[in-house]
Amino acid sequence: MPLHPSACPLDCPDACGALLETDAEGRFVRLRGNPAHSWSQGTLCSKTAAYHEVVHGPQRLLEPQLREGDRLRPATWEEALEVIRARVGGLDGNRVLGLSYAGNMGQVARNFPSRLFHALGAWEADGAICDATAEAAHAAVLGAAVGPDLEVEVERSDVIVVWGAELRRTVQHLYPRVLRALRAGAAVFVVDVWRSDTLESLGAHGAIPVVLRPGTDAALALALVGRAFAAGRVDEARIEEQARGWRELREATVGAWTPERLQEVTGLEPSTVEALEQALFAAQRPLIKTGVGFARRRNGGASMRAVCALAAVLGHADRLHFESGDHFGLDNSSVARAHQRPPGTEGRVLSHAALGLELERRRFGAVFVHGHNPAAVCPDSARVRRALADPGCFVVVHELAHTETTALADLVLPATALPEQTDLYRSYGHRVLQLSRRACEAPGSCRSNVDAFRAIGVALGAGEAMGMETEEELVEGILQASHGRFQGDELARLRAGEPVKLAPRAGLARGTASGRIELSGAADAPEGLRGVPAWGPDDGGGTQGAFRLVCLPSVATHNTTYSASARHRARAGAPCVYGAPEDLQRLGIQDGQAVRVHNHQASLTLEARLDPRTPPGLLRIEGFPLEADIPEGIGVNALIPPTHADAGAGAVTGSAFVDLAPVG
Repeated sequence: MPLHPSACPLDCPDACGALLETDAEGRFVRLRGNPAHSWSQGTLCSKTAAYHEVVHGPQRLLEPQLREGDRLRPATWEEALEVIRARVGGLDGNRVLGLSYAGNMGQVARNFPSRLFHALGAWEADGAICDATAEAAHAAVLGAAVGPDLEVEVERSDVIVVWGAELRRTVQHLYPRVLRALRAGAAVFVVDVWRSDTLESLGAHGAIPVVLRPGTDAALALALVGRAFAAGRVDEARIEEQARGWRELREATVGAWTPERLQEVTGLEPSTVEALEQALFAAQRPLIKTGVGFARRRNGGASMRAVCALAAVLGHADRLHFESGDHFGLDNSSVARAHQRPPGTEGRVLSHAALGLELERRRFGAVFVHGHNPAAVCPDSARVRRALADPGCFVVVHELAHTETTALADLVLPATALPEQTDLYRSYGHRVLQLSRRACEAPGSCRSNVDAFRAIGVALGAGEAMGMETEEELVEGILQASHGRFQGDELARLRAGEPVKLAPRAGLARGTASGRIELSGAADAPEGLRGVPAWGPDDGGGTQGAFRLVCLPSVATHNTTYSASARHRARAGAPCVYGAPEDLQRLGIQDGQAVRVHNHQASLTLEARLDPRTPPGLLRIEGFPLEADIPEGIGVNALIPPTHADAGAGAVTGSAFVDLAPVG
């Protein structure tokens, strides 16, 4: 059967190389792994391997649907566009909101709808749900997010610290490389707040677990920084050349963290800290791989800044890997056309973390949603749901399959899937770029983000601003604008459909305010990034309770995308909350018993699971259980407060406190 080179379009650092398999009639059959892809090497995760179940599933949207009372009825595109013209055409741009996130990571699909919002002078959300805090903190200290080439450097490392990254669930193609390094003699440490799949599996081969209390990462990193200075492990001549603020950092950390204080704050045994200290201080080629989740807390910016500072003072700033997005250096400005904004409408960006509060103020008469399921994935999601259901706000959702958000929409528009569109995919975890061309026709009346939002623009009188480029021409516009980024035959190979690992960017600057490593933020830096990083307790963002709630990636589903796959829902099972056996038994809770997880934000009824891998005082929920499977009809993010982290205005999905009680 024909195979067409592509890449997984979902929000994952692996961005796996894929082959779109079509049958003799040109219909999409399934995704295969692409053996020519140097990172994923022909394998897909079990989630993406079943992508065809979403594309061909019964939940797939094939035609527009228009709300009549409490139901959605079939409609035509002509009718849908006429309704948009009638409901939105008279609104000022200040009353229109575009909501998107990472449902499709293509450079075209993700950015083209913004062309409409720019033309209208509308608002957009800042996207600060996942990595905004970690990104802002990393950028403040180390600048551009490139990091070492993980394809080769992992197995050249003598010490590897996996800090807050669940490789087994979220960076699956990194895990075997770390395992090979471990077996070859590298010392591996796994820092996390529970005995994760990564910690357990690598631990079986000799990796050292570092299980600390949530929100205490900065304390551990800063203690190690202080000990490095005190032990003479910092090359002060070198760091004087590379960094600013190192003396302030030295003064703040040396002697500040006694073993007793560090154990009291983090819960770590001194022997564990000493083992990590000795390994890092003696390492010649250490590698620190950070995740994102540990920074989704009220003090998450300080945590990331502290870990970055640790790498820097040890002389290995460029051997910390957070993300690799800045490696690509693509210019996609021609897609969104931000320059078309009417004067005076610049800066119309609102907080994603506080979306429910923003919508509740009834600021908007129309909301357009694409690549996003805000009713499920945003903090304070019960408030978001109520606001989206307000009849005074006209909600349009462009989506692949029915979601919690389409259930609230006034108008649902059917979107295309990966094999039915052309786009350019880059990773934020490795260095491979992939051009994916349309391999088959879309079913029903599905339209791509380009075709759908161009038609909406025409209906709203912004047709000229939307342009007439095809998806292929939009991709080519990015490549032409980025022409200087490519070396040798890279561009020719990319256009030919090959997965291309781009060579390092020549002359890439550090990217910080001073052009050097910033160990102490300037006085005029954004709040949370000033001065040296310091640990302070996570205050829970206004929530209270006996337990810290940690929301983790699911082994079965990818965000909410695979909620449309019956097999993935079955694999995920009933919505559960996991807690330490001693905690649950103390409350008289048995395994499998219905319990109420609650705080002032919301209350959810879930099944309890006694889990020895979860430390006392912690509760964890995996993935995004379907709201239809929870008696209250709301999801886990209803428990998350609409407050911000200390940097980047990021969401605080790891900060909430909750209480737990048996039902009945």
